[in-house]
Amino acid sequence: MASEKPEARETERVQRATAEAGNSKVTRRTFLKVSAGAAGALALSGVPRIAFAQRRKSVRIIAFAQGFAWPELFGSKGTEKTDALRGLEKEVGADIAIEWGDESAVRQKVLADLISRTGRYDVILLGSDGAVQTYGFGGLLEPLDRWMTRIPSPYVSLKDVYPKYLDANRIEGVLYGLPYYSFGPGVMYRRDIFRKYGLTPPRTTDQFESILKTLKENFKKEKIDMFPVTMRGAPGEEPSLDLLGFVYAYAGYAAWFEGGPTTAEAIRRKKAKPIFTGDFRKGFTAFVETLKNYGSPAASTHTWVDMLTLWEQGKAAVMIPSAINAYPARLGSKIEAVRKESRLASSPVGPSGKRIQSFWTFSLGLNRFSKKKEEAWHVLAYLTGKKAMEEFSSRTKFPWVTMKSVLYTKPLIDTWGREELAVWEDAIVQSDPYYFPYFPELNEFMDKIGTAASRAIAGAKVADVLNDLQTWGYERMYRGGYYR
Repeated sequence: MASEKPEARETERVQRATAEAGNSKVTRRTFLKVSAGAAGALALSGVPRIAFAQRRKSVRIIAFAQGFAWPELFGSKGTEKTDALRGLEKEVGADIAIEWGDESAVRQKVLADLISRTGRYDVILLGSDGAVQTYGFGGLLEPLDRWMTRIPSPYVSLKDVYPKYLDANRIEGVLYGLPYYSFGPGVMYRRDIFRKYGLTPPRTTDQFESILKTLKENFKKEKIDMFPVTMRGAPGEEPSLDLLGFVYAYAGYAAWFEGGPTTAEAIRRKKAKPIFTGDFRKGFTAFVETLKNYGSPAASTHTWVDMLTLWEQGKAAVMIPSAINAYPARLGSKIEAVRKESRLASSPVGPSGKRIQSFWTFSLGLNRFSKKKEEAWHVLAYLTGKKAMEEFSSRTKFPWVTMKSVLYTKPLIDTWGREELAVWEDAIVQSDPYYFPYFPELNEFMDKIGTAASRAIAGAKVADVLNDLQTWGYERMYRGGYYR
């Protein structure tokens, strides 16, 4: 109801979710579902904080990618205290510590800290594929706009960051996360193989399918040990980033709910039901059939790591739409053709006239319950700022940076050339971060959708899989109070 207080509505949603969980095993997804609302309710409850004796402040960060992220601060092993880190600590006026782990473990620790309201971690891993949505809607994150205004940082200027990367971290217009490395969609292809068969990068999905068919026929005839395409299809949320890009290109909009709403408020206002057996189906089917017909027989188990490995081994001719996963192989493969003949092209356009999407940001935010917000803000600004981006680009040579001023710098121009960097930039500029809806339950839906695709790639009938998804989706949204 329009007059219902948000606190009451949130509390009611949490109670329903908690009752639903019952005595069943608390999986990561159940944990996310129950706790996001619980923390939101706690945030509004006004529970008094306990005061402790003053001591030197320490800003705690939690993230994954140990040794890869910010080695200028934490060293190549992620455990050192470099001179740069000491200098930053002096600027901030606090000690700075980081806790590493694999992605799943880190996400669970972040969640546990947020729902317990302890503020153990000050700067936390987010990501634009579910975490920023769940935590943002739950009231668990500190809005960053106010800090940009109150205490401008010399390290980060929003004017320098590609707007789409910022849009991906906004919830109802409020900025909750800043991106570190990030990417948009594209097609990575082997130029030497395309030339051999008289092919050019696909501009449309019809051309894309024709190319894969030609490659498959010739590979079979010439007994070439290579797959026409590599994409990811393992159970869980990972395939969803790419699969949903196909849905968007085939339907022309985020075809999840009736009428295409992309916000929780719009879904609730329109009482929009899921349409997984409707407009969602064409793109879903295209993704599944592409992997079944032209990918590895093991594609239903493949993650981004498998995509990278196949490319590095010269076992795939096309990678789409998360072309980012080919870049490490392009620099490190022992196969000369992989290093010298891999090229990036724009993502093809679907029947709707929209490009296939794939978009993600490794973003970080501030814990709303941090007791050292000002110091944490300075640290966050560095971690996602221009200096960190310059360190990243000069060290990795990857174009995954978030700022135009860093994309067109000597290390990246020398490695990839201006032409490829322009293709990369165009993918960002032309992307639509909202090719999937932003609503609190996104994490659960990403997991269910990705797992449904994996089942279909492994041999289950698309109709059966989508019927199951449709039933689950409606029930989940009903329990969430969207249709009352």
